[in-house]
Amino acid sequence: MQMTFNTDRLILNILHPNDADKVLTFYENNKEHFEPWEPERDPNFYTLSYQRLSLSIEYNLMLQSKLLRYWVFLKEAPHTIIGSINFYNIVRGSYFTCQLGYKFDQHHLACGYALESVQAGMRVLFADYKIHRIEANIMPLNTRSIRLIEKLGFSYEGLSKSSIHINHKWEDHARYAYINTAFEE
Repeated sequence: MQMTFNTDRLILNILHPNDADKVLTFYENNKEHFEPWEPERDPNFYTLSYQRLSLSIEYNLMLQSKLLRYWVFLKEAPHTIIGSINFYNIVRGSYFTCQLGYKFDQHHLACGYALESVQAGMRVLFADYKIHRIEANIMPLNTRSIRLIEKLGFSYEGLSKSSIHINHKWEDHARYAYINTAFEE
């Protein structure tokens, strides 16, 4: 598992519990921006202890190769999180598949940072985790996210009706997938 790596403009880091203050600041600064697209948060989500525990759980899942999350920083501002990419529900066996999630600071949208970081994460995922298929589920109204996923080469597979509970109601999600044609078992 690669802990840190650089792209042309970004630093992608796996964070430890002692970085919880950075994660909490990122979520607090983007609370209204993220809320329309995500499930309702636990009441303690916006606390340092919650974020510390979350980072600890994620780190343990990464050690088990069940998750891969990178926190994204600009090279010119290496102490402030601008985003996160997350490959989760990693399943091996007959599947070699996972799900993709990402979120970026509201002040760093439409700069190509999401595209650059997800592409880099996918390279690590294919090389180190040997994944064959990545799925992404996106609310149809989230056109910015759909444009990103299409630029990444994901294909639309259909609509999952009433699939994820967001803001107190079940939302439909468009299902996209990327197939790693260079997959070798």
